[in-house]
Formats: sequence, structure tokens, C-alpha cells
Amino acid sequence: MESFTGFTEETYRFFWELAFRNETEFFNENRTRYEREVKAPLNKLALALSQTALLVDSSFNVRPAAVVSRIRRDTRFSKDKTLYRDHAFLVYKHYGQRTSESYVLYAEFERNAYGYGMGMYGPQTALMNAMHKRMLNEPELFLSLVNEPAFKSRFSHHGVMYKRPRFTSALKELQPWLNMRSLSFGYSSDKLQNTFKPGLVDEIKEGFMLLKPVYRFIMGLEQ
Repeated sequence: MESFTGFTEETYRFFWELAFRNETEFFNENRTRYEREVKAPLNKLALALSQTALLVDSSFNVRPAAVVSRIRRDTRFSKDKTLYRDHAFLVYKHYGQRTSESYVLYAEFERNAYGYGMGMYGPQTALMNAMHKRMLNEPELFLSLVNEPAFKSRFSHHGVMYKRPRFTSALKELQPWLNMRSLSFGYSSDKLQNTFKPGLVDEIKEGFMLLKPVYRFIMGLEQ
């Protein structure tokens, strides 16, 4: 397969048009356009990032078919019956897991922004409980990782908080983190021109490597 050379303005134009005409007739008329402007470069990007993703977690499934988002949404259990995604993303997760039950490494491309990071679809009690335990056992290590200058300047964190404070006797700097029911880290930019270049691969690789120490702490893997 050829190397990733970048997305184009047509990639994002397709997203905008699909957002306004989210219907089977429009998609069928533009299927070839989708495969050329969206799916093909996504597959190339997924392959280009695969070895770096494996450095973060060797258990990731890096096959493009498992990493690249599908254009058709599964609406069976959703109130939102929109047929097609007007955006695209890459998700690296463990074999046999659904995105909703995983802590993932991702890159995403929306109509007016792109980004990358790591996180969870929603609160995962078992994962967060294990992470909180590691935080309490190694508070200095965790705080040093999330406060590392290059990491902190690139990624912001977000998640769902418990309504009542927990672990109130823990180290003060640690308490905000211990009060989170979910935790994700992400970078986002509206400079879509950055995605038109092969250099996007290096940008995301660098981001993934900045995420690596925190990811491995969260997942209980050796540094």
C-alpha cells in the first residue's frame, strides 16, 4: 500500500455535504468519492501509525479493518438514527474488545477540527478503581507523568466526576484525579491544513509517544 500523503480539502467537503444530506441516496451517489478521499487515506494513516501504537501497547489490534471507523452507524440501540458519520477516526484497542469497553489510543477528523489522544467512551468502574489504587500507591510517579511539561502542554484532560469527593485524606494534588469516574486526554486543533501533509504522521506519532507513559500507568503496564 502507498504511504500516507495527507487528506485533502475534498475530505472535509465530503463530511460537510454528508452532514447536510445524511441519506442513503447521497452516500450511494458519492461512495467512490468516500473511498478515495476518506477511507483510502485513513487506511494508509492507520498503517503508518501502527508500529508506534504497538510501542504504547503491544496488545493493540493494528489491522486497519479494526482501527478505521465505519461510515455507517449502528443505530439499533441508539436514539440518534442518523445513518452515516460525518467524521472519521482511528481507534487502537485490544483484540476482541469494543470501543465502548476499552481504553483506546485514537486520532479523529471532524468537519472543522482534528485531534488525537487516549481515553474511554464512558465511565469504566473496574479500570478506574485499579487506576486509583495505583495512584495511591505511587502518587509521585503519577503526578510527575501528568505534569511532564511536554505532555501537559499538548494534552488536556477531561472526564466524569463523582458528585461527592472521594479519598479526602489523600495527597491534595492527587484528590482531583481520584475524584474522576472516567479519564481521557486529548489534543484538538482547527488547523486542518496540518492534515493535508505527510507530516501529520510524525505529529501524531510524537503525540502517541508523549501519551505512552501515562497510558501504561493507567493500564498497569511496566514503564
